[in-house]
Amino acid sequence: MRWGIGLGRVLAARELVAALALFTTGCGGGSGAAHCGTTQPCGGDVVGAWSFQGTCTNVAAASADVAAACPGAAITAESVALTGGLTFNADLTYAATNWHETFSVTETVPLSCATGATSCADLSGTTSDSANGTTINITTTCSGTTVCSCRGNGTISVGSDVGTYSIAGTTLTMSGASTSGDFSYCVEESRLHLVQVSTTMTTPTGQAVIKADVVLGKQ
Repeated sequence: MRWGIGLGRVLAARELVAALALFTTGCGGGSGAAHCGTTQPCGGDVVGAWSFQGTCTNVAAASADVAAACPGAAITAESVALTGGLTFNADLTYAATNWHETFSVTETVPLSCATGATSCADLSGTTSDSANGTTINITTTCSGTTVCSCRGNGTISVGSDVGTYSIAGTTLTMSGASTSGDFSYCVEESRLHLVQVSTTMTTPTGQAVIKADVVLGKQ
């Protein structure tokens, strides 16, 4: 689930790593959770306290989306672990507490897609950032000539954050200093799925393939 933070910044950071190039066909890395990667956006009532149970990524779908944006780019492996919680209140406010994500991604990136880089070595380095209660540390190592082989890994932590949220159909929009973004979602029994759907792959029934899924359980 490079899977984009708060959740928005986590996913954004993972997509940044993938951009150096974030479940119906093979699963990618993640931590196990019930029904992960198989639940389509369905909406539902998010009010309550939730804790992260696990994540999963469809590497094939994530790679196809990256290749659509940059021919020749590919994601070959991704691993994600996420802990912490979210509380959504009836007054359309929410709080995020004690988020911690560790992730790694392996990919190939044509140098022509890397704006401002003249060699694969230019894509290597360590990025650290701390703002609004969020700490991000990412290390990327790349080698090659015209096509770079890259591996990125990092951690992203959010001590606490508060904000407002809104719901339109099956889209949950969070607006906080560190935790912001639009997420397709589904409340299924006692589980909340925050999903990313593929822009390039569909299931045999015509639904978008679930590219990444973050699963939370109701407390």
